[in-house]
Amino acid sequence: MLPNISTHQLINQNDNEWFTCADINSKQEIVCGTDQGIIYQTQLPSNGKNSTYKQLIGHTKLISDICYYDPNGCYILSCSADKDIRLWRSFSSNSITIYRSHLSPVWCLSVHYKSDRFASGSMDQTVRLWTPDRLNILRTFIYHSDDINTITFHPNGKYLASGSNDGSIILWAIEQAQPARILKSLSNIEQLTFTSDGNHLISISHNNNEQKSDRISIWDIRSANETNLIENIPSHRRLLKSCQIQNTNKFVTGFNKSFLFFDINNQQEKNDFFRSEFSNEYIQRLIHLSSNESNKLIAIVE
Repeated sequence: MLPNISTHQLINQNDNEWFTCADINSKQEIVCGTDQGIIYQTQLPSNGKNSTYKQLIGHTKLISDICYYDPNGCYILSCSADKDIRLWRSFSSNSITIYRSHLSPVWCLSVHYKSDRFASGSMDQTVRLWTPDRLNILRTFIYHSDDINTITFHPNGKYLASGSNDGSIILWAIEQAQPARILKSLSNIEQLTFTSDGNHLISISHNNNEQKSDRISIWDIRSANETNLIENIPSHRRLLKSCQIQNTNKFVTGFNKSFLFFDINNQQEKNDFFRSEFSNEYIQRLIHLSSNESNKLIAIVE
């Protein structure tokens, strides 16, 4: 049975600008980044009112990742191809803090609310650990030999997983800044998501060959075993980060106008998944997927 899906469409009046990433908080405020380095924040309309938006200006190149920093959605964290990471107050035009340490574009961010820390991954092949009240990094994690595309905190906050174009997934012991596990794949690691119990990682990898296919796998952190869940997914646009539907073993990801739903407990047959597409012809593609406490799936599209 599919969850109830709430769809929010972003419409950009600038034909020379396209959305690259987005997030939504519990107050139904959407923040999104563009390839021109502009961040837009909007409150979803209610009571017949028109939605308004705010521009958050500071980055000078493509916004590569963006998220609400705190559970209440009062702060926003963004990173960019301009090498900067910026912290913003919600609906404020200017950034509060600029974090500068990476030597190359910063591709990904992850936040651990309980420990008040965040991490960044970059083209410079490093993962860096930060806390918002310090401009200097807490730790630097070095092992990868290519761009880092994705990072995610373990639910307990003691570990951090990173995935790279070098085909490796590193599970880092944060306090020691050393690899606790090294998982090897045969293709670029694009997205990582921990299961809620922290025992498994969902990975999305991309084969950058002529067929340009994607694969979704589940890794057992304790044994380092990989099980392929879905293989040979043709995609002209790469899959979004997988999202766990609250309190279930079901996950969803997507690309273009398609959702892919899969159950990590049903691993007997490969390619056992359900695909659904938007029927609205005015929707161009998915930008972001998340799930709220009532198991409603939230889709942000353009």
